[in-house]
Amino acid sequence: MKPVGMHFPCVVALCLMLFVRTLEASGLVNTNMIRTVRLTQLPFVHEQVGVVVQNEHASKAFKTYTALVDDEKATHLASIKVHERKSGAELETVQVDGGRYRATLRRALQPGEKISLNIETVFVNTVEARPARVKQTEDQFWEWADAPLVPSAYATRKQKTAVHVPSREAATTFGPYFDSNANTTQISVAFKSNNEQLEALTHRREYFVSHWADDLNVLEHYQLRSRAPENDGPFDKVAQTVSKYMKVRDNFVKTLLVKVPADAREMYAVDEIGNVSTSAVSGRRHRAAEDGGSFKIMQLRPRYPLLGGWNYTWWHGYSVPLSSHLRTQGARHRLKVPFVGSIAGCAAADDQLSVAMAERQNAAVAAYELRVVLPEGAANIDVRMSLAADSVRKQPFSYYFDSSGRTVVVIKRRNLPPDAAHQSVLVIYDYSVLSLWQKPLVIAAAIFALFMLGSAVNRLHFGLADKNHKKKSKKQQQQEKTLEFSN
Repeated sequence: MKPVGMHFPCVVALCLMLFVRTLEASGLVNTNMIRTVRLTQLPFVHEQVGVVVQNEHASKAFKTYTALVDDEKATHLASIKVHERKSGAELETVQVDGGRYRATLRRALQPGEKISLNIETVFVNTVEARPARVKQTEDQFWEWADAPLVPSAYATRKQKTAVHVPSREAATTFGPYFDSNANTTQISVAFKSNNEQLEALTHRREYFVSHWADDLNVLEHYQLRSRAPENDGPFDKVAQTVSKYMKVRDNFVKTLLVKVPADAREMYAVDEIGNVSTSAVSGRRHRAAEDGGSFKIMQLRPRYPLLGGWNYTWWHGYSVPLSSHLRTQGARHRLKVPFVGSIAGCAAADDQLSVAMAERQNAAVAAYELRVVLPEGAANIDVRMSLAADSVRKQPFSYYFDSSGRTVVVIKRRNLPPDAAHQSVLVIYDYSVLSLWQKPLVIAAAIFALFMLGSAVNRLHFGLADKNHKKKSKKQQQQEKTLEFSN
């Protein structure tokens, strides 16, 4: 009887969970569902599920709708949004548990009413290279595979899937399937795409705030990997040089284009060996298509071309005026900075690089960390951001000549969505005039204390020497008296 007693709470919890989900699913029905998959912006896979939801309950009204994400795909999920199709309004969506997300409708859905919703999701790195190994100059082929039916918490009367790939104008359609019945367990599409695909295994961006110098220093660390098919055989340097002069395409990422603010200064790039002397910065200012801001392009050329599966680790930095990102109202300070930077990989030759290549989004970030190092004395810190984060915490940090230490805001997230480069982080904190003068006063006090200590030691040294000199003089006088008496 003991084993039964041990498992009884688990059985009760499971029954309650099934009962809640049954109540949640009763009444609402997906009368029609169309899933559109776009593979034109790899490594990001955009999916839109258009669904017509009807309330078939006799008397109950529903205020929420639950969207499901397959457990296997949930680890690759970058973002999920739910919109009303008619008005275009975005609904508040929260994660319930695992792959279950609950969207709150703007108005309760009454019995017999219908509503059309668009569920937009973005996944990263869900397309695999087929074959996994190719020659240096061969075309790259990829395969997308998924279940034919969209997972749902409600009964679905009819659904189909349309897949758009870069190499074809017409979409590949699967279905329609009726009453959640499919004649296959998996659907797949193979296609050709020679576009570059990169993955930042780790990416850390750091901001250092200095009120005295009116400076905001930006430092970015990257560990980048090429997602192209691996090279079939050893790397052929001769073939790579020939393809360069013969204008023949290859599968190498030769240049990394980084968008930096137009007012950036003191730029540098360093890898594990030393300074990347092959880097350069365009002198022209360009206008961003998304927000209209101006930027310059930093061209980073790795020490070796990135083949499929090859990694490259480096860090680069620059400084911008703090006044362009900081607003003050008395002691209250509002610092607004970009959430993440923008980077794109290019296999084109130097004379073929363009601004459009720098604005492409072909680098996915698997693990991201943002650090905002505030000045010493900052207090009452508040962090606001529109993008959801896995964790946001504040921790102490010590820097040169700090007396009481600083506070650093650390934000972590996995699988950044492609629109993360257009998001901002607002850090609000109190910083008084006394805190501004804290470091100079502490340094001045430390220098004065060292001066006084040195002076005391110096005086102590001369005092001992004078005392020894007096003892020595008395001894000499006695010796002289002894000599006179003997004579």
